[in-house]
This record gives sequence, structure tokens and C-alpha cells, in this order.
Amino acid sequence: MLTNRYTAFLLLLLGYTEMSQQYGGLPSLLPAWRLEIPLLLYLYFLLNQFLRKSRWQPLVAAAPILLMYAVFDAYHIMFGRMLRITEITELPEMFQVLPPLPLTLIALLIGLPLLAFLAAFEFRPRRTIMASLPLLALLLMVEITPDFFMNAFQTTQQEVILYSDTASARNNGRLSMMLYNEAKRKSFHEKIAGHQMNSASLEDFDKVIAGLKGQRRKGNIHLIVLESFLDPGLLKDANFSSNPTHPAFRKLLGQKGGISISPVFAGGTAQAEFEILCGAPALREFSGIEFDVFTGAKTPCLPQILSQGGYETNATNSYKPDFFNSTNAYTGIGFEKRYYPQEFAAGYDTYFSTGDVTGEDYMFDGVLFSQNLEFITRRIKTNPTLPIFNYVIGMYGHSPHDLNLDKRPMVIKMCGKFRDEGLEKAANQYYYRTEAIAAYVKGLIAVDPHSLIILVSDHLPSLSGSQTYKDLNYLGGTEDATFLNRIFIIENGRPVRQNTIHHFDIPRIVLNYASKGKYCQKHDCDFTTHDTPFAKTAYRDDYLDIMSQAMDAASAIRVLGAKTQCVQ
Repeated sequence: MLTNRYTAFLLLLLGYTEMSQQYGGLPSLLPAWRLEIPLLLYLYFLLNQFLRKSRWQPLVAAAPILLMYAVFDAYHIMFGRMLRITEITELPEMFQVLPPLPLTLIALLIGLPLLAFLAAFEFRPRRTIMASLPLLALLLMVEITPDFFMNAFQTTQQEVILYSDTASARNNGRLSMMLYNEAKRKSFHEKIAGHQMNSASLEDFDKVIAGLKGQRRKGNIHLIVLESFLDPGLLKDANFSSNPTHPAFRKLLGQKGGISISPVFAGGTAQAEFEILCGAPALREFSGIEFDVFTGAKTPCLPQILSQGGYETNATNSYKPDFFNSTNAYTGIGFEKRYYPQEFAAGYDTYFSTGDVTGEDYMFDGVLFSQNLEFITRRIKTNPTLPIFNYVIGMYGHSPHDLNLDKRPMVIKMCGKFRDEGLEKAANQYYYRTEAIAAYVKGLIAVDPHSLIILVSDHLPSLSGSQTYKDLNYLGGTEDATFLNRIFIIENGRPVRQNTIHHFDIPRIVLNYASKGKYCQKHDCDFTTHDTPFAKTAYRDDYLDIMSQAMDAASAIRVLGAKTQCVQ
């Protein structure tokens, strides 16, 4: 009977994982027999010890483990990556932007199994404490001796694929990789305290800044990050009643749209921002969201370089100041001025308002852009000789893609057999957003013709998960296609097309423009060589330089300029 209980539990998990991977979940449990399967059997044994005996005991004990596996898979389906321990603390921020119905369903799916477990809970001190000792020992090893755990893991388990959470989970399992990633984070946290930027990097930053200062006329730079900006035209097998791209946008930018690879899918905008503004891949070695561990300390990112090179650096964020620690992050990376909507930022100096968000929840791009254009126009007239870095990030387009039908009626319908309400709404949003973008870009060109304008999507929307993109043949329907996003570049009033890049290549494009081509004469700007799974590892030193400064508010290392500074 006991053997049957554990065999049934294991077969249930194997069956579940075989099925879930067919719908975009993490790979099957079967190959992960070295640690994962023994760990799961032990956890099942442990949970049984917590429950009083009944005919429902085997099922109630299995429920939390099945629920945990389901959370792993749901997170992977929705966001394209594997959940880590540090990201659990970030889930409340993500829940803030979910509509009521999904929140209610999540509460029920999580709450009911846990309530059943608590109802059957029976604490037997000696037995449960003794049974818990192996788990406590394992967790203490991860937290106290992370290097020992990592070495033991690498010696006894299958290969950890540095550039692929999915491949690592296939080799070693979900829980095992969660423990490994936590040990890795703890180890790196301890080692980063002594990390210092090498003298060559500091010297290079000084030279880049000096080169910017030496430019007689510096062109203004406008960098706009668009929330979940899906181009429906890239869904090759989707049929719409009419072209979702507004005619004004087609006329202005035509076929000049390029592709930029985001670090995230369907969520984690701050990760995309980190890459776009800091020029290094978001490796998640210290936190699930890099911005969350920024302290406000000076950090060697694009705004910091431009600020010290003679630019006024402004950030306009259309959402809440405390979301993903943006105020500390923006301060540290070098934005001298930070603006948020007056509805979310009482007491902050700001120039804009969300306007009427009835029926949509999030500020419409056109409302944001028109106010930013007015602000930039005044700013250029007031001080035409001081160059400006104008960074703008929107929120419109976020799930669930609701529209105020009085202002923006549905003009695009999905045709054919495949129907997706979220996609249909996103396509209509795209129509109105491209109209607003066209008006905004035309206005910027009129008031600031000799400037660089970059528009880039932070990530794709989730829709009904990554499978939707495969079903509709998004850019070929490959596994990694869900990380490919639209980017548009307008240089001195003319659209230019760039080969496929990563989000972390954008700062190099900006610095090359600001230096009138001199930056790429001395640095690697051959972005075509970056499009490999190993590209991120090549930038790890840059990542460590950034994170070591960002996480240390009392650092005695001066990031840019003179070699040292005194800290009071």
C-alpha cells in the first residue's frame, strides 16, 4: 500500500510534466533522476508526516508539490523563464497589474489546496522535527555554504547550461535548479563585495566622457520604451480584417522596423530597461530583477556617461515611482531629473498627468507623448545649447489590453479559425498606438530635426502564452522568437534600419551617434556577432562592474572620471 502511494505520486508527477511541456511548460521530470526525483519523494514523505491519517492523506500531501510544479510551469509559460527564489518576493508587484478575474482565479487555485492541507494538518513534534532535518540541512547548506553546494551539485548532477534555464531544468529538475540558482546568487553576493572595476575600464569611461565633452554640437537623444509593443504583422498566420498598422505610421517608417532581442517575455519590464540603459545583459545573478537591488549609488550606465559628457538626462516614467525600485535605479544610473504622473507622485516635480484612464487603467501612449513633446519643445526653446537625453517609458499596451471604446472603438477584427480576444484587443491598441507614435515622431523631427530617436518594445505581451506565438508563426515560430521585439531608429530625421541586435546593444548605438561615429571606431559595434547563446557570457565583466557599483551605496570607487573619491 505504502509503495503504491509513492509510485502513484511519482507517476502523477511524470504524467503532469510530460503533459505540461506540450503546452509551453518546463521539460519533463524524467531525465532529472539524480537529485530531483529523490528530493520530491522525500518531500512527499515529509508532507505525509504533517497530516493525520485518512483516505485523502496521499492526495492532500501531494497537492502542495503539484501546486509548486504548476507555479513553475505557469511562470515559464507567462514569462519565458524559470522562477527563482528571489523572484517570489517580486510577485506582489506583478499581481498589482493583473485584473481582478485572473487574481481571483490565482487565489482560488493556490488557496484551496493549501486550505485542504491546513485542515488535515496534525503536528507531532518528535516525528515531524526528525523528518524535517534533511530539508533543513539542505537549505542551510545553500544559504551558509553556497560554494560547497554548487561544487557538489556540479560534480554529481548533470550539466548546468549557463545561458538556458529551460535546458538546465530539463537536465536537473525545477526544485534542484531553484536551489542551485539561490546558492549561486548567495555566492556571487559574497564575492561582489570585493569587486572593483579594473583600471582599463575606468580609463575607457574617462575617454568616452572626454570625447563627448569635446563635441562642439551634440545632438539630442530621445529613447522611448514601448510597453508590450507587438507588431501583429509579424504573426504570419494571423488574419485581420484590415492592416493593424496606422497609415500615418506606415508612411513615416514603412519597412524600416528592425528587431531587438529582449531578456524577457511577457513581463519584467525593468529587466529590459536594465539592458537598454546599462548596455549589459540582465543575468539575474543577484536578484530576479536587477533594478530591485540598486541603492542609488553611481553606476556606469548610459545616462551616467551622457550626464558627465555634457547632457541633461531626464527620465519620464508613466507608472508608479516605487514600481521595480525605479527611483533608486534611475538615480544610480545617472538620470538628473525623474518625472512620474502627478496622480502617482504627490510632492514630486513633474510636468505630466495620466489624463482620463477610464476603461483602460493605463495611460494612453498618445496622452504621454503629446505632453512629452510639449515639454521637450519648451525645453529646447529655453535652452537650445544644452543637449538633452530624453528617456520615456510607457505603460499602455499592458495586459489585459483593454480599450475605452468611446475614445478608441474596435476597428480591427480577427478573421479565420484562430481567435484570441486578447490579441484582437492588442491589435486595435497597436493601430491607435502607431497613430500616436507617428504624430509624436513627426513633432520631434519638426522641433528637433538633428537628433536621434529610438523606439523599442520592452517585451512581447503574454497573450495566451508562448504557444500562441508558435501557433501563429511569429517570426518563424521558433522557441526563442518570443524574445524578438520591434525597434525603430530615426537618425537626423531619417529612418534607418539596423541588423538584429540585443537590447543591451542600444547604449552603443546612442554613444556612437553622440560621438559622431568615433565610439564604434574604438569599440566593438559588430552587433551581428552577438546573436548566439554564448553572447551574454562575453559581457559578464561589464555586468559585474555595473552591479558592484549599483549595490554599494558607500563605494569608495569613483565610477567615472577621477580614480577615487572620498565618501562622507
